[in-house]
Amino acid sequence: MAKKRGKKALSFSKIVVITLLAFTALFTVAMTVIFLSCGAIPDTLVTAYFAFAGGEAGFLGLIKYADNKFSPKNPDDSDDGAAG
Repeated sequence: MAKKRGKKALSFSKIVVITLLAFTALFTVAMTVIFLSCGAIPDTLVTAYFAFAGGEAGFLGLIKYADNKFSPKNPDDSDDGAAG
């Protein structure tokens, strides 16, 4: 069993989101450089990249939503619906 250190480990989905944001920023900078040097950008490549990035983020959101909605609640979180 691995030892737990003082820092909390990042979940896989957070790593994917951080990586996705970093690559999207790099892609945007690269397309700006290409536009400034050539005067045009490959529209199909841009459309395909952002479709992939949006789809990946959407699926991660769907997985997170399903985990939160369908996971069993803690017994300590008893909510009888009464206010106050």
